[in-house]
Amino acid sequence: MFFLHAIEMRRREMEEKGDLEGLASLPIVTCFERASVPGGVWRAKSTDGNPEQTDTTNMYEALWTNGPKENIEFHDYTYDDHFHQPLPVYMPRQPLLDYMLCRVTRNCPHFFDAVRFNTNVTSVKWDEEKSKFVVATSNHETKEELTETFDKCIWAAGQNGKPSFPMHIKRLLKCGGFKGKCIHSSECEDFKTDVEGKRVVFIGDEYSAEDLALQAIKLGVEKVFICSRRGWGVATYTSAWPMKKVEACECMLPTEVIQDGRGLRLTEVYPDIETEEYEFANDRDTKDLLDIETVVFCTGYKPNLSMIEASMRPSFCNVPFETEEVLPENWTMTPNPSSEHLGHVLPSEELYTCYVDPLLYRNTLISNPNMMYLFSNAHYPLKDIDVMAWLCLSYITGDAELPSAEEMQRRNKLDILEEMDDFISRANCDFCYFAAYDDFFDKKIIEEGKSWKDPNEAEYDLISMRLGARFMARSMQDGGYPEDIGNFTKLNEKGERMVQMDFLSGL
Repeated sequence: MFFLHAIEMRRREMEEKGDLEGLASLPIVTCFERASVPGGVWRAKSTDGNPEQTDTTNMYEALWTNGPKENIEFHDYTYDDHFHQPLPVYMPRQPLLDYMLCRVTRNCPHFFDAVRFNTNVTSVKWDEEKSKFVVATSNHETKEELTETFDKCIWAAGQNGKPSFPMHIKRLLKCGGFKGKCIHSSECEDFKTDVEGKRVVFIGDEYSAEDLALQAIKLGVEKVFICSRRGWGVATYTSAWPMKKVEACECMLPTEVIQDGRGLRLTEVYPDIETEEYEFANDRDTKDLLDIETVVFCTGYKPNLSMIEASMRPSFCNVPFETEEVLPENWTMTPNPSSEHLGHVLPSEELYTCYVDPLLYRNTLISNPNMMYLFSNAHYPLKDIDVMAWLCLSYITGDAELPSAEEMQRRNKLDILEEMDDFISRANCDFCYFAAYDDFFDKKIIEEGKSWKDPNEAEYDLISMRLGARFMARSMQDGGYPEDIGNFTKLNEKGERMVQMDFLSGL
């Protein structure tokens, strides 16, 4: 949707200027969508999804945005233009979907004519001899199967393409004989039946856990237990819940089915520096949850790349870089407030970066830049996708530079250095650094009590949010995006205001 809108905006601008050369550079686009209507995962299966189509991933009805609405407002169609009234800080799913659809269709009623709905892409391969993509599709309604060729290919299927499950927990529940119901957060069409009057366990403590815990309370749940591996999620950080119906089980995961299949035993986990995994220990704390009737996996999603030829599939930052290949010898982190406590922490042998994928350079496949991936990995997801759509379009029209593969790799390494100098980004991608801080945090809890909080937490958040905004500002400039928040070196007043809004929304 955002890529098609970028083309439409560029087309109108060029027509007004009489830029015939620019108009000729715009691509002719064919878009394939497996659903019957636009909106993708923003549609809830229970109310406005396609009941006859079961292979789509949809959001739960109770979804609210997890960032302030001001940071996902589009420059060319404001909230005042659409809603004509004051709005809450966070937006529910359906009104925001309506806003996005009206944005693209208000000046272009035939906007979705280029989209082939009810069409599943079954394979995408690169023909080296013809320098073309060979794309095979199948229509759900007509059963027609086609094979066509294209010069460029953009994967824009979303990072929420299919539910993600921690398989060891799923196997534990099945093999242990758990007698309750197990669902993923995307399968909440009958959520009232699943939770009303029941004791429920959530696996995972991020935004879907927070949303669904509040929804469960409204629907009359007896008790919600939120299991968190790291204890860093927003649901764990929530200090108070309505009627005290939610209990966070920090750094604990299910290890045993008890009570004849109606209960779960949780065991404390800890990060192991040697294995770079979370480990259970026999001498760690346990907690028994009895009379559990429903387990909800709030464990996120994975992108669906099954249609893409294996050699062209990125990992979306789930495959690590070898540290010695991306960090200079004797690298040290720029000092930050935690340095006096942690000292110099040697990096892990592998780094899982937040912003850089080993196979990609800023949304393009390094080995074949004709293949692009439209997705977001910033703090400002909808805005970021819109910006990346303009950047991909600029690659196609030749308005944005595509350097050599060697230069792409070099620039990626520079971005990794930026991440490693950011406290939160490094804690997410460098297991040794995370474990070192985790040990420090545990010691402070023992010394100061469970109410202790790192006094530098706010500064860490601001720096990390600013890094994400700087990456996005750079893409805005390179892609010719018609909004200015500064550049990679320094954000302007608008960019800083955006960061501050994001920061304040998390307090």
